Amino acid sequence: MENSRVAEDLKVCRETMEEVMHLFARRLYRALVVGAGEETASGAPAERKPIPLLAAGGGTYYFLRAVAERGEATVSELAADLGVTLAAVTALAKKLAGVGWVIRRRDERDRRVVWLGLSPEGKEVFRAVQALRSEVFERYFGGLDTEDIRTLIDI
Repeated sequence: MENSRVAEDLKVCRETMEEVMHLFARRLYRALVVGAGEETASGAPAERKPIPLLAAGGGTYYFLRAVAERGEATVSELAADLGVTLAAVTALAKKLAGVGWVIRRRDERDRRVVWLGLSPEGKEVFRAVQALRSEVFERYFGGLDTEDIRTLIDI
């Protein structure tokens, strides 16, 4: 009986977390796409530089974050950090270099090694997405008291 209760509790927990993630993603998307039409606390139109939708997606965001955290990293290091293949990192790096967010350079001692870093524009885009994600997170979880926050951290 206890096992079936735990299984049911886990199912409800999963469904609740999926709903929270879905709402978070929807809110983030609306802020990106409709962001210019939102209002500030004073009721004035929000002045926010548009953030390219490409930057807010899971894979791109985590890629940019990993590069930002390291400052500069090899394709192999990023693949290990992100738990993806070398080919996946290479493909995304090529795409992001194409839009000007990532700088690729060959290692001077070993031409097989490719170093990746964020361009100034890539750093700006990452900071903007990070700020927006924090804002949306604050809207959803900012009302929690310290005990509830600690419970979430423990979980």
